[in-house]
Amino acid sequence: MASALPDGDESSLTNSLQMAATVTAEEAVTNSLRRAIREGVLVPGQRLTQSELAGQLGVSRIPLRDALRRLEVESLVHIDGHKGARVTVLTPQDVAEIYEMRILLEARCMTYAVDNLTEQAAEELSKAAVGSEDDSLSPGEAFNRRRSFYGDLYHHANRPRMRRTIMQLRDNVDRYHLLSDRAHAHHAHQELADAISQRDGAKAATVLVDHIVEARDDLIAELGGTE
Repeated sequence: MASALPDGDESSLTNSLQMAATVTAEEAVTNSLRRAIREGVLVPGQRLTQSELAGQLGVSRIPLRDALRRLEVESLVHIDGHKGARVTVLTPQDVAEIYEMRILLEARCMTYAVDNLTEQAAEELSKAAVGSEDDSLSPGEAFNRRRSFYGDLYHHANRPRMRRTIMQLRDNVDRYHLLSDRAHAHHAHQELADAISQRDGAKAATVLVDHIVEARDDLIAELGGTE
């Protein structure tokens, strides 16, 4: 049976399909590595050996290399031409800058989001805020619930670029808090739940900023710096 496409077009289609498969593989690898870094499976400073990772993930080095470059743009990975790739290590100065950006962006995004909530959405997100700090959850489960909660909440701000930037900033520092004490976070999320249920954006932003400042100071102290 003759080919439905001329030789040139068939070759072009094959190349396009191969490119699409590579893009899909790159996205899958990027997501897997990002999650592993977020959840502390790959720890700050850990060397990322391409041959080992490619074998573990079942991919070639091309999508892996491209995934590492994407994660470098997100500041989760540092690539040195001579030493290879490592999970980014944050200095106290890095932490201070990231939290400064978070305070500015998240206070505004929180206000937009909470003020836009319907009564039903406010009720659901208020419950999610409390549920994200359930004592029966493992640190990893609590981390993922908190991330989902904030991602869902900030979606209501209708500021997709702001939301995307915020989540990337959170990924950079939240991995350091994964195993930290959750008592303050539990209290803060209860206060936040109250503000959300009241659909009071200004109050929710104030609660959030207080929580962010305390988390910043704790992390800087853990890293041996001062704010």
